[in-house]
Amino acid sequence: MIRNSHHGGTLIVLPPEGTDSLAALDAEGHEKVLESVESVGQRHRSAYRLCSFVHDAVAIVVSQDGTVRFVKWHDGVVTYWDNVATSVLDV
Repeated sequence: MIRNSHHGGTLIVLPPEGTDSLAALDAEGHEKVLESVESVGQRHRSAYRLCSFVHDAVAIVVSQDGTVRFVKWHDGVVTYWDNVATSVLDV
């Protein structure tokens, strides 16, 4: 189900509701730190739920502050990378 709001659409994927994620500390995702879903907004939560349900998915979350986070299922858990260089996109 997709719900629209003034910030854009929200993809609602029911299971699992309380999906935590791991922050990758290196490019390969070998070193990770747990992050609770309580510390992120709806865009991030939707991406975490999608990747926990569709293991082949890769989600790209763009925050209001302009940071970019890549999210995917990696080694049996939702993992994200937000140390991705985006300077090539700056104009």
